[in-house]
Amino acid sequence: MEQKYYQIDDVSKVTGLTKRTIRYYEDMELFAPTARTDSGYRMYSDDDINIINEIKELRSKLGLTIPEVKQILGLRKILNKIWSKDITDKDHIKEALEKLSTLIETIDEREKVLRRVKDNCNNSLNKLITLLNEKEE
Repeated sequence: MEQKYYQIDDVSKVTGLTKRTIRYYEDMELFAPTARTDSGYRMYSDDDINIINEIKELRSKLGLTIPEVKQILGLRKILNKIWSKDITDKDHIKEALEKLSTLIETIDEREKVLRRVKDNCNNSLNKLITLLNEKEE
């Protein structure tokens, strides 16, 4: 099956990001377009679009910084190389294990904070509902 490529205008429409943001993500080395035309135009694959959408979610929904996103994507690349047996060196595998463990700890810490914020919001919501119900009586 032949790979389909998209120009940046198409990617912008599909992802909902501006062309400038897509180029910024590339400049920050979060990803690189799969191909370029002879005249230098960026050409994006479906995989590129999936990565861009993931970056968008990590940034907008989770509020991760560019370095944090870069860390996650970099770790994924390393893990994919380990799974495909491109990396078999024990030291590299140990390093990936440490990085993944640290990432999980960071996620757990953020999850605790988010849970606490959510609990506070739920408490306030319940108080507001109670207050509103009292005003209606």
